[in-house]
Amino acid sequence: MLANLLLLAAVSLAWAAGYLFVGAADQGVPPITATAAISLVAAGVMVPGVWLLRRPWLQPLRRRPWVPLVMAVTAVAVPNLSVVFAERSVHPDQAAVLGTTVPVATLLLSAFFTRETQLTPRRLVGVALALVGLVIFVGTRNLVQVAEIEGILVMASGGVVFALNGIFIGRQTRDLDETALATWTIIFSVPLLAVAAFVFEEPWTLQPTPPVLAAVVAEGLLGLAFAYLGYYVLVSRAGAWFASLYAFLVPPLGILLLAAVAGRAPTTSHLAGVTVVLVGLYLIHRGEAWGAAGR
Repeated sequence: MLANLLLLAAVSLAWAAGYLFVGAADQGVPPITATAAISLVAAGVMVPGVWLLRRPWLQPLRRRPWVPLVMAVTAVAVPNLSVVFAERSVHPDQAAVLGTTVPVATLLLSAFFTRETQLTPRRLVGVALALVGLVIFVGTRNLVQVAEIEGILVMASGGVVFALNGIFIGRQTRDLDETALATWTIIFSVPLLAVAAFVFEEPWTLQPTPPVLAAVVAEGLLGLAFAYLGYYVLVSRAGAWFASLYAFLVPPLGILLLAAVAGRAPTTSHLAGVTVVLVGLYLIHRGEAWGAAGR
C-alpha cells in the first residue's frame, strides 16, 4: 500500500510540474511544434520503459491497432494542445485546477450518454461545488477578460475530449496491456503532430533558446512519459479508482510548485477555490466508490 501511495504522489507531482514546463516550453515555440517535440521526447523514454517493465510490447497492435491511433488524438494531441494553447492566457496554477474538469466531464458523460454512472444528489452537489471552486479560483475579474475566457474554454474543451477518451478506454481496452497501449499512443501521436506542425507552423525556422529546450525535455520526461507510464502502472497495481485520486492532488501541488519555483505566493481566493474544488471532487468520487461497493 505504501508503494502505491508513493507512486500516486509521484504521478500527481509529475502532472502538476508539467503545467509549469508547458508554460516555459511555449515561450517562442508554437503550440503544435511544442506538443510534437514533447511527445517525441516522451516516446523516446517510454519505449525502453516498456521493455524494462517486460510488458507485451506488440499486444495492442495485434489485437486492435486502431485503438492507440484514436487515443493518440483524444488522449495526447488534443488535450496537450489545449493546455499549450491555453497557457498563453491562463496561468499554470489556473491550468492545474482547470484540469480537474476531466473527472467532472467524465461523470456527466457517463451519466447522460453511456448510462454507466448514476447521477446521485451527492454527485450533483460535487459537480456544482467543483464549478464554483473554479470560478472562485480564477476570479470574476479574470472571467470578464476575453483572452482569459478563450484560454479557459480551450482547456475545458481539451478536458472534455480527454474525458471522452477515458470512456473509450474503458470500453475498448479492457483486454489490452495498459503500459504498452500508452506507449503506442504516444508513438502514434508524434507523426500526427509533426505533420500538423510542418503544415501550419514552419518549425524549421525556429531557434529555441536553451531554457525552452530544457522545458520541452522536462515536460516530455515528467509530464508525459513518467506521468502516463506511472498512471497505467498504478491502474494495474491498485485499480482505476485509486489511480484517479491524482485529480485531488494535482491542483494543490501545482500551486505549491508555482510558489516555490516562480515565487508567486497563492492568494486567499486561490486557496479557497482549490479547497472548494477538492471538496466537490471528493463528493463525486465518493459517490463512485460507494456505487462500486454496491451501497
